[in-house]
Amino acid sequence: MAYTEASLLTQVRSILNEPSKQFFDDTEITAWLKEAAIDISTKTMCVETSAAVTVTAGTLDATEPTDCLKVYAVYISNKGLMRIHPRQIAHITPTPSTIPQFYYHFAGKLGFYPIASTGLTATVLYSKLVDSVVNLPYEYQEYAIDYAVYRAKLKDGKYAQANHVLSKYLNSLIFHRQDLYEKGVDSKDMFKIPDYTVTSEK
Repeated sequence: MAYTEASLLTQVRSILNEPSKQFFDDTEITAWLKEAAIDISTKTMCVETSAAVTVTAGTLDATEPTDCLKVYAVYISNKGLMRIHPRQIAHITPTPSTIPQFYYHFAGKLGFYPIASTGLTATVLYSKLVDSVVNLPYEYQEYAIDYAVYRAKLKDGKYAQANHVLSKYLNSLIFHRQDLYEKGVDSKDMFKIPDYTVTSEK
């Protein structure tokens, strides 16, 4: 079952063996959990979503979604765009079309080429930054608890314990990094029906 803000706080306090406020304040634990959400979503790229981006006629660049970390795909009018590097602009020849066929993602901008002659809406698929643990996939939420416990141990001066929890936390994030598992594509050859015809020998 996914955590709520309240159950996260309860779980952290349970591990710290402090059911109610004594040494650790609810506000600081909540702040640590927020830091964890930002850190986890940034390091693992585990939160994925889509958003509509307005492509203005006669303009090369559009602003990326404000919470965007990494763009995985872009499509316009149900047609996927090919990703390019900005240096390829004007050096590639698009096929005749009324909409852009290529895009790039650079410095907080999404570029579309060829430049659109009319206003369009592009759908962007991307990994996003979140600052609330409840917005992380369930399987990542427990790592936020580890992070909060790590910060608590630091505050309490228990540095060896803090380092142990931090090591566990970082190893978990490395193991579950989504960007290590790129969204691959299937080749047409993978869908061919094998020819099992046996030719008789003469």
